[in-house]
Amino acid sequence: MADRFEGVTGTRAAVRPLPGRGLLRATGADRVRFLNGMLTADVAALRAGQTAPALQLDRKGHVLAELVVLADPDELLLDVAPGCESELQKTLEKHVIADDVVLASLSDGLRWLAVEGPGAREAVLAAGGAAPEPGQFERAELEGAPVLWLGEGALTRDGLRAIAPGEAAAELVARLAVPDLSEAAAEVLRIDAAIPLLGVDVTGRNFPQEARLERAVSFRKGCYVGQEIVARIASRGAVNRVLVKLRSAAQVPAGADVSLAGAVIGQVTSSAESAATGAVALAYLKVEFASPGQRVEVSGVAAEVDGGDTRR
Repeated sequence: MADRFEGVTGTRAAVRPLPGRGLLRATGADRVRFLNGMLTADVAALRAGQTAPALQLDRKGHVLAELVVLADPDELLLDVAPGCESELQKTLEKHVIADDVVLASLSDGLRWLAVEGPGAREAVLAAGGAAPEPGQFERAELEGAPVLWLGEGALTRDGLRAIAPGEAAAELVARLAVPDLSEAAAEVLRIDAAIPLLGVDVTGRNFPQEARLERAVSFRKGCYVGQEIVARIASRGAVNRVLVKLRSAAQVPAGADVSLAGAVIGQVTSSAESAATGAVALAYLKVEFASPGQRVEVSGVAAEVDGGDTRR
């Protein structure tokens, strides 16, 4: 992944904003038990300073929101994917009945940044930031302002993410001395790493296993909303389609059908191209055709299912 990042970007580290994300705080004596029953992550297993990716599902097991849970001794923080904060807060509050749980948005005035690439940690430390390991977070101050550091990038595991007040975020970008990561390059890296984007590759019609989001699901803990369906799929392998990465001879359009021997077997959800990666795409295929090496066709272009490693 390090070589691929440098091939796409021409640098070992780059920074980009992550607009639209939200931050919720959960306090109260029942916060851990309550969120453990609402989200797919094993919230009860988190120790102070640890993080876990999580999903909020509907009762039929479909993905509604994607987030990261951060555990503090006296509160839980929910770092929520773009466009999800308001609805997630409403849904959670609707289920707070006799529970001692208070939810509050902390998003106002905050900015999210991702520092990506194999040189991200070196750049962040040189700028006076913190570099926690994946699965952990740390707090640090920058010019007296609090900055929350998460030990994983949005695209790369060797990256880092920061949540900071606006002025502190601007100062951090100035100190980092790394180039901006363009949206085009970020999209290439995302697709090449087979990271599904909520609202594009994942919608309210998808199960976690279809979108390869098992990383955000605990299969060992007790009940949570949607757990029965997710567990049934895990035990029976009962999904009809699954998200795969395709490599193709030329870039293919999002929304195009994927065919085999003239029969439609899936659909492209995202696509991109660069000199370093070639043409890559994400697509849902019928599960029987989703094996690495499977040759298919998209809009007359030859393509093949890629079984390479993903960040997730």
